[in-house]
Amino acid sequence: MHISLFVPQPPKIEHRGPCVILRQHVIDLEFVMSQSNLSHHADHQPDSLKVFFGTEMWERYGFYVVQALLALYLTSYFHWQDEQIYMLVGSFTALTYISPLIGGWIADNLIGQKRGVSLGCIVLLLSYSILSITNSKHGLIACLSGIALGTGLLKPNISSLLGNVYPEGSRLRERGFTLFYMGITSGIILGTTLPSIIARHFNWGGAFASAVLGLFFAFLTFRWGCRRYKIEDYTPRALELNLALRAGLIMIAVWGAAFIILCYPRVADILFDLVVLLTGVYIVYTLKREEITQARQTAVIGVLCFISVLFWAFYFQMFMSLTLFINRVAEHQLLGITFPAPYYVAVESFGMLFFGVFFAKKKFPSDPKLRGIETSKSFLLAMLATMVSIGLIVLVCHATHPAALISPWLLLPSYVIWAFAELKLSPVGLSAITWLAARNRVSTMMGIFFVSLGFGGFLSGKIASISAIGSENVPLIMLKAQYTHAFTVMFGLLCLATLMCYFFHRYIRYLLK
Repeated sequence: MHISLFVPQPPKIEHRGPCVILRQHVIDLEFVMSQSNLSHHADHQPDSLKVFFGTEMWERYGFYVVQALLALYLTSYFHWQDEQIYMLVGSFTALTYISPLIGGWIADNLIGQKRGVSLGCIVLLLSYSILSITNSKHGLIACLSGIALGTGLLKPNISSLLGNVYPEGSRLRERGFTLFYMGITSGIILGTTLPSIIARHFNWGGAFASAVLGLFFAFLTFRWGCRRYKIEDYTPRALELNLALRAGLIMIAVWGAAFIILCYPRVADILFDLVVLLTGVYIVYTLKREEITQARQTAVIGVLCFISVLFWAFYFQMFMSLTLFINRVAEHQLLGITFPAPYYVAVESFGMLFFGVFFAKKKFPSDPKLRGIETSKSFLLAMLATMVSIGLIVLVCHATHPAALISPWLLLPSYVIWAFAELKLSPVGLSAITWLAARNRVSTMMGIFFVSLGFGGFLSGKIASISAIGSENVPLIMLKAQYTHAFTVMFGLLCLATLMCYFFHRYIRYLLK
């Protein structure tokens, strides 16, 4: 199966670092998939997998153009203070992962998953288009609100559609989601490398304009794939005018709420707490209405989501505190090339492609109880790996000379370990939702899983404020001292969170006995 034949290729540029390596990884991915007995046998991955791979690759490219550059953009273009940056980036990250709860509900109850994905692509394309030409604070926030809305429509529904192509109990599901996640990773690599180059030559607007092209490719790939492979919704639904109008009104309300949240941080605190409370109430309500076996599986989803919150609260530091930390106290050259902060995220993504080649071969047990316990182990390993990653950053801060810039070589191992951690949690979690949840609630439960990412992103902004620097003109020696203290505190919090996750793992074993 040659994925690259079905995914539009990025424009060629003279920069030969990450893109050449990415091309080699795509070739490696094709080889792995070609070795998966892609004939009509029991271990055949669905042909439509390449459609989901390509759509998410280009959607993630567009998203990470903004996610990777946002903190730097707010610092250099708008000259915001650290705490203000962390509040906006944390709230924006939270919204992009909480909105899938509503996007999943809209698809399940009003318009269907395929229309949800297509509509999400269109909203994202419009938002990136306006972002590339606006230069005002409120224009920026309006575009970020549109990105949150579009992501909410697309993310849960494309994952649900992928889960629907596997028969119940299929042992290929986890492998397929890992390959799907490698498509996400490919988009992240492009989204964290190309825009930095484009911004240097064509300013910030040029970088954001490249996201428009990414979403155009995503939309074409998905629409072509739906026709070519006859991709079906979980429950095929005819488009009805009254349902479409309801969906439109809800989307307008979500955009308006997102705009208010991003403009007023205190409102964000209240609303995010309310969303978490309502999510918990929904899970409890669902538990009471389900028979005992399904109720236990739903309870497992709830526990996995709690672990997910803790993981993402520390993972998203790479877009907040670590981005500004690297920009201020790390050397910006590696092997003779410019190496800005977003490139570290690209290194993490390369690590995911490397580990993904091996993880894609792993077979999860078919027995639901053993499968659930294996998923819980993966989540716990992700937390342990994150603890090691941040521990290494703390060690580097303590070990390097206080008045010297930090070499990128000392920071890169942490990002490679984070790649292992993310692969142990995110694709495994996406897959788990599609078989743990009741069939008529898959998209909604997928949305709840993304809420855990969102609340983790919100907490990430709060945790990042520990490292906030109050002035732009702080000497290097004082910068390093402040960051060393901040990351030491973060590491202590992470150790406590990981201990909690161990007890959650034990509870999941009890639920699945």
